[in-house]
Amino acid sequence: MAATKKGPVLRVTGLAASQPDHELTALLKAAINDNLANEEKSKTDVRVAVVPSCYNDEEKVALVECRGGVPAFLSELIADPLGESQMEMGDTDTGDTDTGDTDMGDTDINFDQHFFGFTQLYTPTPDAPVVADVIAITGLDGHAYDSWRGEGSLGRMWLRNFLCKDLPCCRTMIYGYNSKLSSHGVDTIMDYGRGLLEELKKVRGTEERPLFFIAHSFGGIILAHCLVKAVQTTEDDHPTIASLHKATYGMLLFGIPHRGLVVDDIQKMLAGEHGHPRRELLGQIKKKSDLLALQLDDFRNLVRDRKVVSFYETVQTRQLQFDSESKRWTRTGDFVTAVDSDSALLQLPDAMEEKIPLDADHSMIVKFDNKNARGYSSARDKLRQFARDAPRVVADRFARAQNRPKSCNMVPFPRDSAFVGRRDVLAKIGEIHRGSALPSHSRVALVGLGGVGKSQIAIEYAYRTREAAPDMWVFWVHASNVARFKQAYQEIAVRVELPGRDDPKTDIFRLVHNWLCDERNGRWLMIVDNADDDRVFASPGATDSSGSAAQGLEPTREAAAPLASFLPQAAHGWILVTSRDLIPAVNLVGEGHNVIEVKPMGERDALTLLKSKTQVDKSSEGDARELVKTLEGIPLAVTQAAAYITVNKLMVDIAAYLKLFRESEENQAHLLNNKEARDIRRDATVSSAVITTWQLSFEQIRKTRPEAADLLSLMTMFDRQGIPEHVLYEGRSKLQFAEVVGPLLRFSLIRAQAREQSEMRLQEQLFEMHSLVQLATREWVKLHGQVSVWQRAALRIMAAAFPSGQHETWAACRTLLPHSTKVLGYSTEKNDEARLNRATIATNTAWYLMLMGQYAEAERIGRSAVAAREEVLGLEHPYTLISVSNLGTVLSRQGKYEEAEVMHRRALEGYEKALGLEYPYTLTSVSNLGSVLERQGKYEEAEAMHRRALEGREKALGLEHPDTLTSVSNLGLVLERQGKYEEAEAMHRRDLEGSEKVLGLEHPDTLTSVSNLGSVLLSQGKYEEAEAMHRRALEGSEKALGLEHPDTLTSVSNLGSVLERQGKYEEAEAMHRRDLEGSEKVLGLEHPDTLTSVSNLGSVLSRQGKYEEAEAMHRRALEGREKALGLKHPDTLTSVSNLGSVLSSQGNNLGSVLLSQGKYEEAEAMYRRALEGSEKVLGLEHPDTLTSVSNLGSVLWSQGQFADAETLETRVREARKRILGDDHPDTLTVMANLAFTQGCKLEVMSLMEACVQARTQVLRPSHPDTESSTATLNRWRLESLDLGT
Repeated sequence: MAATKKGPVLRVTGLAASQPDHELTALLKAAINDNLANEEKSKTDVRVAVVPSCYNDEEKVALVECRGGVPAFLSELIADPLGESQMEMGDTDTGDTDTGDTDMGDTDINFDQHFFGFTQLYTPTPDAPVVADVIAITGLDGHAYDSWRGEGSLGRMWLRNFLCKDLPCCRTMIYGYNSKLSSHGVDTIMDYGRGLLEELKKVRGTEERPLFFIAHSFGGIILAHCLVKAVQTTEDDHPTIASLHKATYGMLLFGIPHRGLVVDDIQKMLAGEHGHPRRELLGQIKKKSDLLALQLDDFRNLVRDRKVVSFYETVQTRQLQFDSESKRWTRTGDFVTAVDSDSALLQLPDAMEEKIPLDADHSMIVKFDNKNARGYSSARDKLRQFARDAPRVVADRFARAQNRPKSCNMVPFPRDSAFVGRRDVLAKIGEIHRGSALPSHSRVALVGLGGVGKSQIAIEYAYRTREAAPDMWVFWVHASNVARFKQAYQEIAVRVELPGRDDPKTDIFRLVHNWLCDERNGRWLMIVDNADDDRVFASPGATDSSGSAAQGLEPTREAAAPLASFLPQAAHGWILVTSRDLIPAVNLVGEGHNVIEVKPMGERDALTLLKSKTQVDKSSEGDARELVKTLEGIPLAVTQAAAYITVNKLMVDIAAYLKLFRESEENQAHLLNNKEARDIRRDATVSSAVITTWQLSFEQIRKTRPEAADLLSLMTMFDRQGIPEHVLYEGRSKLQFAEVVGPLLRFSLIRAQAREQSEMRLQEQLFEMHSLVQLATREWVKLHGQVSVWQRAALRIMAAAFPSGQHETWAACRTLLPHSTKVLGYSTEKNDEARLNRATIATNTAWYLMLMGQYAEAERIGRSAVAAREEVLGLEHPYTLISVSNLGTVLSRQGKYEEAEVMHRRALEGYEKALGLEYPYTLTSVSNLGSVLERQGKYEEAEAMHRRALEGREKALGLEHPDTLTSVSNLGLVLERQGKYEEAEAMHRRDLEGSEKVLGLEHPDTLTSVSNLGSVLLSQGKYEEAEAMHRRALEGSEKALGLEHPDTLTSVSNLGSVLERQGKYEEAEAMHRRDLEGSEKVLGLEHPDTLTSVSNLGSVLSRQGKYEEAEAMHRRALEGREKALGLKHPDTLTSVSNLGSVLSSQGNNLGSVLLSQGKYEEAEAMYRRALEGSEKVLGLEHPDTLTSVSNLGSVLWSQGQFADAETLETRVREARKRILGDDHPDTLTVMANLAFTQGCKLEVMSLMEACVQARTQVLRPSHPDTESSTATLNRWRLESLDLGT
């Protein structure tokens, strides 16, 4: 009994077309039956359908369905689905002659199950012409026949069983290819596409029969690839392939993964096979594939005028999962949407793409069991509509293609074979063009500075477009004026052979516009170059009077249409605009996001460009790199430089050109304005010289917006970067300023630097310009004789804008400093107003630089301010005295104390005479004079000055005024230097409390107060509190001033000192080395503060027993201080004492060897000198004087002069107990020294015990001094036991 359920379908090829279908059917069934086993004959129902061969008329093909299963003799096709099986079939058409050869009447036929290549599914209606070819392409791991077959018991294959009746007039074919994941094929999308194209050549010929494609999943990717390639193929390359796109009328796309599909499960399945060849293909089709994204852009563009129906799945598909029992991968995994709607749809407008959801998963979306299935009825209706409309449309396409002129490239410039870079810009243009879904999206504009390479990019894009689409027209329209625009349209009319083009009455604009709007004329790209003037496109180009002009009739003058209206908005056309001005660019493309800013090249691309234009050998590589950096990567400048070097190669190489360029602005202007060499890829009417190119923009702006040209002239007088908008207002409102600055921004002559929140002003805008643009602007200003006018304006503005330099204005000062420095370089001779403005800028700038620790530059600028004000205002004018006073402070900061004192005395005398004794400016001079006196060691006079300043400020300004608090601090410093620690501490605490309240915790002056309090606490032995203060000061200074500011370095030094006094020698040494390194760098080797750093480092080295290095440090400090401060300065005397200490220490450690070298004698001499000077300068009981007494006692003891040593140590102990207190570390030190000088005696041992106990309490047990005293006491106790005492 025959089986009723569906069975596998095989394909039989090799059947003779000369035999009728019924005979072939009978012969084939007989042949199969003859090969069946006896037990198979009753179970197998063989059904045969004979169809035409797609490839030639001499053969036919049979589709054999074996219900009941594949016969045993064909079992090899089950074992190898990709293989074939051959057999003989009797031939009834052999004639009557007996040849004696039994094989002569048989035919070799082939069975296969793979259906590779094309297979026709049914015979079209014989009494009617074939309307179209229908080609169905299956997906990845699919089957050419079975993938379209329903799951019902009858196994209907709708393309064959249903369409044979519903679409009988078409030749319907399926296409098979090896996409089995289990195979080890290495095919990529390109390989599959090539395979399809090759087979299409065989079955299509050059016929113009319409094509309908039906594709499922990956089959759509292959189809897209083929059509893209077909569009890029010319008739000369291959006429069949070239005709494919024209012949394609419509397509049904089922679940096509245009943007990739989920392949995670497939990748896992192949993961076990190392290096499986299918991995490359999976990488190409996975989600977010770059390859698919590029192909999609091209495909979307070429099917806009084709009928596209996209079906997408709404049921999820199970993923593959490994079944451990069957050892097979089955679809039993998680549910996922294999191809979501975003990927399955082309996202074209509904008029271009019909979008139909189907209630099926990814596999079942193309399987229909009956004609009533919703998916089938939709597909059938679309195909029927295709069949009705396609013949006329496709025939018209081919007719027009034969009659119209061949498309061409009208770019008037040759392609640059050495075109460099710009990949991102070219990709962005292509992305917008190819991705455009609406007519308004088919326009792109390139905007940027003249000479930045916009036209060169457009040229390259035009050639690349023609390469990708040889049938595409490319037009070039020079749009600098109406005449050039009209000339371009006339050339287009000639090239496309428009009727009526030679009639003088014809409106050429409308004639060309109408041709461009007609999609039957094919796709086109138009480059609208140099669209810099928006007025050109607003100009009337033609009339708009019911098309009379377009018909060549006499036009009326009723309503003139603007030139811009003749740029078509057509889906089949692209427009690329190049412009220096953003306004015409935006107006022409209509979409702001379709405007691409073209910036200068990066260093690498600019260097490559230079190398492509002139010879660059390895030895000049560095100079070449510097040159392109100097030219800021502007392509025209690089090209011009290369041309100059090439033309003058006998005299000028790259190094010479770079040197000439850097020598002067005059050289730069000459080199960038040289017009000898020309670029053949630039319009003949456009200059190849960079400066001339930009000056054309300047002139255009000057004519249309003169106030913007004035603003540009002003801006070029400042530094080219970071120009704050508020200095440019010149009485304008923000809105007025925005309108004036707009043209400069739109022409890319300046750029805006957006800041989220300025330290100076909220939402402050900063502007900058290229240095070469600034140069060109200055040359332009010079050409108009306006340099001095704008220099004076810049001086006036900066004099009003640059702040005083106080802490609250630092952010503003930091922003304006480059500009103040720039304008200070301008000559102001013969103009007193400009000279005074310059002096004001110099005074404020110098003060700010001084506060920033840039003393040398502050002095240079400060001196210029003094000189200018002296000359214009006189020696005693208050403004002159301000500059004098400020200069004195700068000099003091540099350690030039004598000259600083002169300046401050002059300022004080002048203020007292001009303003009175109690005027704030007078009191400031009193304070400044006191500070410089204190730095010179003139403590009594300094104290008097500071007390006068404090008293006057308290009276005039109040107790908590910042200036009053400064006087409090200064008085505290001079009291501390005199050893009046308690009073000094009181002053510093008052200052700190007031500063925190008035200025804030992190103000630099507050941090100075913190540091000063820390210092006086250190002097009193309050080490822990002192350390806390210095750490706070350091942290704050690093944050507020920076790591290398002099005040920060002072905090580093102070912290090092307090760490040393606590015995933390290693950390202290690190601090002092950091301080010294920074001071040498910032202040110089001989600055007094640097010498203090040297001295401090020497002290901590001595504490660690590193005597030789310590001695070198102290000798350097002494020598430097003697030179800078004088022999009797307290700091010099400190160095004398320190050197003596290290010499004495070396004597103690090296014993008789160093004694014989005279170290003790030199140490004693040092101590006696230090003591004599200290007693004279500081007084008999100053802490530093007492230190010198103690040191002298130590070296005398080392030389055996015990009585003298004891006398000195006793003097020191009594004085320190009275001045510093019993528990002060220095008092404890002299207690230990005194005990040590008297040796191991019972009465002395109690003194040492008291010393150990006090040091343990004050310094901590682990402090080196405590440990030293404890060790001495323990040794003495052992000695006393040995002696029996």
